[in-house]
Amino acid sequence: MDGVLLTMTKMLQYVIAKIIHRFVTLILVIVLIYVLMRSVPGTPFDVLLYERKITYEQYEELCKEWGYRDDVLTGLSKVIVGSLTLSLFKHRSPITHRIVIEEITWRLVNTMGLVLSAFVFGAMGGMLLGMVVTRIHGRKSELAVLWGALLYRSLPVFWLGMVFLYIFAQILKWFPFTAMPKWGAALQYVPPNVFVFTIDWFWRSLLPLICLSKISMIAYLFTIRNMMLDELANDYVVTMRAVGYDDRTLLEHGVLRCILPPVITMMAIDLGFLVSGAVVTETVFEYPGMGTLIYEAIMGKDFVTVVASFYIVSFAVIVSVTIAEILYAYIDPRIRRG
Repeated sequence: MDGVLLTMTKMLQYVIAKIIHRFVTLILVIVLIYVLMRSVPGTPFDVLLYERKITYEQYEELCKEWGYRDDVLTGLSKVIVGSLTLSLFKHRSPITHRIVIEEITWRLVNTMGLVLSAFVFGAMGGMLLGMVVTRIHGRKSELAVLWGALLYRSLPVFWLGMVFLYIFAQILKWFPFTAMPKWGAALQYVPPNVFVFTIDWFWRSLLPLICLSKISMIAYLFTIRNMMLDELANDYVVTMRAVGYDDRTLLEHGVLRCILPPVITMMAIDLGFLVSGAVVTETVFEYPGMGTLIYEAIMGKDFVTVVASFYIVSFAVIVSVTIAEILYAYIDPRIRRG
C-alpha cells in the first residue's frame, strides 16, 4: 500500500512539474513571437497611406488605436495579460475587422482535420511499411524500398505540391486547384448530409494530406525498421522462435510491444512537426487553415492574429508532447524517478 502511494505521489509531482514547465514555455513562445513581430517594420495601414486613402494624421491615429505605437514593454504586458485572461482572442483584426477567435475557429477546424488525418496516415502507413521492410530484411526488394523512400523524402514539400497540382489538377483534372473554398464561401456551403461533406472534404484534402504526411511516414518506416532489427537480436526473440512462434506473431505481439514507449514519444513530437509543416502545405494548396492564416497575418503585419494563432498552435503542440511524456513516464518508471 505504501509503495502504491509513493508511486502515485512521484507521478503527481512529475505531472505538476511538467505542467509548470510547459506553462512557462508557452508564455516564452508568446513573448518571442511578439518581439519578432515588433522587429518587423511597417503596419497594416501603410498601403492605405501609400494609396492616399487616408491622411498622415489618420494613419498615426490608427497606429495608436491598434497599439502599433506602444513601446515593447507596454505591448508585452498587454500580450501577456491577454494570454493569461484569454482576452487576446476577443480583439479585432485590423485587417478584416473580425474578432480574432472568429478568424481562428474555422481555420483551426480545417487544420486539425488535415493534421490529424496526416498524422494517422503517416504513422499507420509508416509503421506498416516498417514492419514489411523488416520482414524482407536482407533481400534486394528491401534495398529498393529504402532507396525509393529516401528519394521520396528528399523531395521538398512545396515542389511536390506544385507537381501534384500540375499533374492531378491541371492535366488529369482529378482534383481542384484550391483545396477548400474561401472563408465566406465555406460558411455558406451547407452539405446535404455528413457523408457527402466527408467525401467532399477528403477529395479536396487528399493532395495536401499526402504531401504533409510524407516526411513522417518515411521517418516511421526507418525508425520502426531499425528498432525492430535491434530488438530481433535479443535473446528472448531466439527463445520465442525456438518455441515455435512464426515471424508475424513474433513481430506484432513481441517486438512491437517492446518498442512502443519510444514510438509514443515520437508520435507526439511528430504531431508538432506536422503542425509546423502545415504552414507550407496549406500555402501551396491555398488550404484555409491556421498555416495560411499565420502567413496572411504576418504579411499584413497583423500582430494580434499572429500572436493568437501561435498561442493556439503552441498550446496544441505542448499539450500533445506533455501527454506523451506523462504516458511514457507511466509506462517506464525510470523516467519519473529522474
